[in-house]
Amino acid sequence: MKNVNGEWVVTGTSGVVLIVCGIGTTMKQAQRQAYNRVRNVMIPNMYYREDVGDRWSEEDSDRLHSWGYLRE
Repeated sequence: MKNVNGEWVVTGTSGVVLIVCGIGTTMKQAQRQAYNRVRNVMIPNMYYREDVGDRWSEEDSDRLHSWGYLRE
């Protein structure tokens, strides 16, 4: 963010001001936590994706465990 002539604008090449994450024992818990956190953010004209994690399945979790990316 940068103040240009009294107006705050997004700077950089990504167009992203903030990244909000959530954690939980399941994807749904992590998703719920992230969306609860983003509700506390107030930026004029802000928008965010509401579909992150929707396609996650238990099969994905099993794969990541077998590849060593997730702990027991």
